[in-house]
Amino acid sequence: METQNFIDPNFVPEEYKVPYDIVELPSQGLLYKNKKSTVKVEYLTAYDENILTSPNIINSGKVIDVLLERKIKDLDFDPNDLLEGDRMAVLLFLRATAFGELYNQPVIDPASRKVVEGEINLSELGQKKLMVKPNSNNEFDFKLPKSEKVVKFRFLTGKDEDEINKNDEELMSRTGNNISSKTTLRLEKSIMEIEGERDKIGLSNTIKNLTILDIRALNKYIAEIEPGIEFKTRARIPGGGSVDTFLRINKNFFWPEL
Repeated sequence: METQNFIDPNFVPEEYKVPYDIVELPSQGLLYKNKKSTVKVEYLTAYDENILTSPNIINSGKVIDVLLERKIKDLDFDPNDLLEGDRMAVLLFLRATAFGELYNQPVIDPASRKVVEGEINLSELGQKKLMVKPNSNNEFDFKLPKSEKVVKFRFLTGKDEDEINKNDEELMSRTGNNISSKTTLRLEKSIMEIEGERDKIGLSNTIKNLTILDIRALNKYIAEIEPGIEFKTRARIPGGGSVDTFLRINKNFFWPEL
């Protein structure tokens, strides 16, 4: 009897596999169900250059989402569910391994007070680890300084940010003005409870009436404890000196030739 050879449709010959590396997540996986502190990420390839040069994808603002969906190869992770800080760690890996670790951005020369081209080494950027323990719902507590109300909040994911941007555009289109509601929308996504109130409608009304003092204090605290990349760094400038600066992700991040 003649035997048949069955070919696994998911099989990829070794010579065609894209090499990958392990990227450490700033959150250490503490806020994910699988608790994994690392993720497998493929290197950018010639095919990915098609994405980086596609006007339709660029204009849609979806380049980052498309790259993460293609390059994160760990089946335990949906790129859209990763925290923003973890997504940034993956993006830094992709950028550094594809275009090199050096990144240029304008800075102020302290001697001349003129704008010069600064050079940042991406490999020198540190990670900000999660140091505050969340509750069983992966939420954190904060007491607002003005109202003295206790807030429970969570960190936002890539999916949250996409929904915020979409809702903001819809609101501006519906109202006919150019006033962005992202500050309020972000708070509504992040804040899960205020003084025991968890009803979304009730929370929305309360959030809209919070004082700027309370909002800024909460946002400052979130920024302090949220895991991610340490954007504060030093940039080398012409002449051999260096200046303190913050990494700014601009259009040259994945398009250094621009």
